[in-house]
Amino acid sequence: MNFASKYVYDGNQDEYEYVSDDEYHAQLSVSDCSSDEEEPQVSQAAASSLKPENDKPKSFLERMKASLKLKKKTKKKDLDQQKDVNQRKGVRERRKHHWQRRRDETANAMDQRNLSSHPEGKRRFKKADTNVVSVTLNTLKDPSNMHAGDAVKCGGTGCKAIMSHLSKLTAGVSGKVWVCEFCGCNNEVDVEDGEIPAVEDVTFLLEAGLSTETAGTSGQDESIVVFCIDVSGSMGKSFEIPGRVHLRGFHSDGSADDRDVTHVTSLQAVKAAVDKQLEDLAKDHPNRRVAVIAFSDQLLVMGDGTTSQRTIFGHTLNDFKQLEMIGSELALPKPIKGTQHSLSKEIMKLYPTGFTALGPSIVVALGLASRYSGSKIILCTDGLANVGIGKLNSLSSISEENITFYNDIGEKAVEKGVSISVITIKCAETRLVQLGKLADLTSGQVNHVDPMKLTEEFSNILADRIIATNVTATFILHKNLVFLEEDTKEYVIVKNIGNATMETEITFKYGKKGTADTSEKKQEKEECSKGAMATNANQSSIDQSSTDTGATSGKSPTDTGATSDTAPTELPFQLQLEYIDTDGTKALRVLTQKRPVTQDRALAEEYLNLEVLGPYAAQACANLALRGEYSQSHGMALMNQRLAWRNTREHGQRSERKKYNKIFSKIRSVDQHVTSHQRNERSRFGRSYSDSEDEEDLQQSNASSQRKSRISKSKKRQQRTDEYTDEMASDVYNVKNMSSNAMLL
Repeated sequence: MNFASKYVYDGNQDEYEYVSDDEYHAQLSVSDCSSDEEEPQVSQAAASSLKPENDKPKSFLERMKASLKLKKKTKKKDLDQQKDVNQRKGVRERRKHHWQRRRDETANAMDQRNLSSHPEGKRRFKKADTNVVSVTLNTLKDPSNMHAGDAVKCGGTGCKAIMSHLSKLTAGVSGKVWVCEFCGCNNEVDVEDGEIPAVEDVTFLLEAGLSTETAGTSGQDESIVVFCIDVSGSMGKSFEIPGRVHLRGFHSDGSADDRDVTHVTSLQAVKAAVDKQLEDLAKDHPNRRVAVIAFSDQLLVMGDGTTSQRTIFGHTLNDFKQLEMIGSELALPKPIKGTQHSLSKEIMKLYPTGFTALGPSIVVALGLASRYSGSKIILCTDGLANVGIGKLNSLSSISEENITFYNDIGEKAVEKGVSISVITIKCAETRLVQLGKLADLTSGQVNHVDPMKLTEEFSNILADRIIATNVTATFILHKNLVFLEEDTKEYVIVKNIGNATMETEITFKYGKKGTADTSEKKQEKEECSKGAMATNANQSSIDQSSTDTGATSGKSPTDTGATSDTAPTELPFQLQLEYIDTDGTKALRVLTQKRPVTQDRALAEEYLNLEVLGPYAAQACANLALRGEYSQSHGMALMNQRLAWRNTREHGQRSERKKYNKIFSKIRSVDQHVTSHQRNERSRFGRSYSDSEDEEDLQQSNASSQRKSRISKSKKRQQRTDEYTDEMASDVYNVKNMSSNAMLL
């Protein structure tokens, strides 16, 4: 667990910031807000360049003249450079937004301005804070301290906390009692002091793996890779590449007109890229199993190239169960070390024809790949799915069943430990916003690429190994806190992650529980107390006091950052990761930490960790954009940018400012699409669809007739999603799943 700040920020009330119309309608600005240019200086190298070229000994008078001449040149150069610096500073100062010109204002003055009407803006967004946690799942590659015995769980209503190094045992009437640090409930336990975990990061073995599911009995990587290749008619379109380009299996006719360019079709580029991957896999991972499924208006199941091929067509393409059964009954591909050459020959025979049965190919591929956990499906296409299940060829004819099809397939793949990556060809539209769900759910990759870069993309996908499957993350807060921007407003959340790679990173946003929840919290505590085992009278008195005040047990006299006499000065956090590793072992990893609490926003922001805030802001903005909530996505980007900007300008070193630039340059790629779509809506309808107003809104559809139609909020969001280009979908999905390491590249 990594926290965005050393402190938990316990604000007494919601805080807001205002955004001017000019700033709101503009795209996220990074360079103007945080220019990190060095002020020009006269370096030693530059000064040496002014020295006379003739190094022969000179008289005293000649040396004096040369020295004066050098001083004049240097002085003039310094003046010119300083003038340029002052001009750039002036431009940057004029370009600053109002929130960047308040560095001399006190925090109190800024807070008062936030609470009152703001003269420079009309839109209000909740002020960003540092209450963010990120979890990088690369830690699952190596197990932590193995703990003997079973995990001891809290019996409190709705609480899933596990006894940790923070837990304390007290004597009860009939045994030992553990007072849960998270919900405050009493738990009678039968454990010794030595059985309590001694460190914050421990792993419990749930089920031993007799043999690896990914590697099989050989102990080597035998996972399956299935290439689903689009061979529809559109893949026969050619494009020009400057110069002479030599592709595997492709021979130019050498005509005089083509001497300066090479005409290559999308299918030729795909075949060459797949053939290169077969060669690399045979050399680096000889025991991995590779199969190919080509799809047009029918499926050609090529298998590993050594068995008879099978063609699937007609009504079967609309029968999900039949397709799934066909895939599960296909012959298991042999290791690539023995099938590379035969499979390569079969791939080179493919030619473009017909329509695009994309959906059926994924179902058959999943049936085949599901036999080995950790397997991969790589889909490459340039057109809309228009045959069989999962058709996306027409907005008016897309059924609800076809829209949910890709979600359902993604969830099935997660259950089987299979990842699906989607690659689409540039200059083509495939409704990648729908296809991308396959990769988003299964920890695959989404890319909209130039055909000549397919080899690189395939290599990146195959190198991104799955390190754990069936990953479920349970995150537990103290009962005084709740999760924000999630489906639940409780202090416990469970997320099904599915597959985890070295780059998988998830984030959580939490905040203080509102005063409206006080009665609910009291009722929960009363129910918990009724079911808990009684302790001695003194202990019961202490527990009742904790119930009334919401305090946690076991305060340390060294606790700092206290907010009041009754509120806890430190709060616990616990992350539980249940997963199956590459050896087939099922384990539970538990990480427990505590953080001091403060009501001083400036103190919390002083310890801001951009490597935690960045991925959270990226994921939040991208999620909102994918749901069609453009106003909130843009506001989220602006608010987190302000938070990061304050920190890097007031506390950050130069290295932090560079991180700021890199992180928000990535987030800007999403924000540019969002604001561009909003401008397009304003040009068409006079204003953008609002995702923050009433449930129904008026849209003027015809200026001449002045007719108006009502459009619901959900339909507005769906219409925005339908208008996604493949380029926008690729950018949004990539930013959504970008790790902190990738954001700093």
